[in-house]
Amino acid sequence: MKNLLLMLAMSVAIISCQPPAEAPAVAEVDDLALFQENLAIAQKFMMTFTGDTDFDLYASMIHDSITHTSPMYGVGEGGKEQMLGQGEFYMNGFENVTFEEAVWLPGVDNETLKANGGVRVYGTWKGQSKETGKSFALSAYHWMEIKDGQIFAAGDFFDATGMMMAVAAE
Repeated sequence: MKNLLLMLAMSVAIISCQPPAEAPAVAEVDDLALFQENLAIAQKFMMTFTGDTDFDLYASMIHDSITHTSPMYGVGEGGKEQMLGQGEFYMNGFENVTFEEAVWLPGVDNETLKANGGVRVYGTWKGQSKETGKSFALSAYHWMEIKDGQIFAAGDFFDATGMMMAVAAE
């Protein structure tokens, strides 16, 4: 028993000599201020597809050197012209479009996993095909990196092929 108490006392002494864990430096703390600023831009950008669509506003918010990952099968990554074509296709082909149950999240750096000012969102797109009148409801995930008030990197992930099949003519 005496040896056990001695070992316990020595353990407490050794542990108490250890330096305390340091708190992260102020510079290491994630700053979500840039996310809050870019969130307003991202929300405005996404809403160009709803209600009275606004292709001109949509186009003005895309950086000339954007890199965009398309949701269309086999398309992959493209630039501004590809993204403009995709936006025009959806805006001209569908009506009564809404983006519901949106969950807006801060983007993170892929290496440090710290907030980087980017914006991510997932939600449900709903609307009708202008050609067939058929409705769609589609879960989607989008990410955007914003620089100088414009989207300069983005990606859209949803079942674009399934959506087109759902609204196709019989």
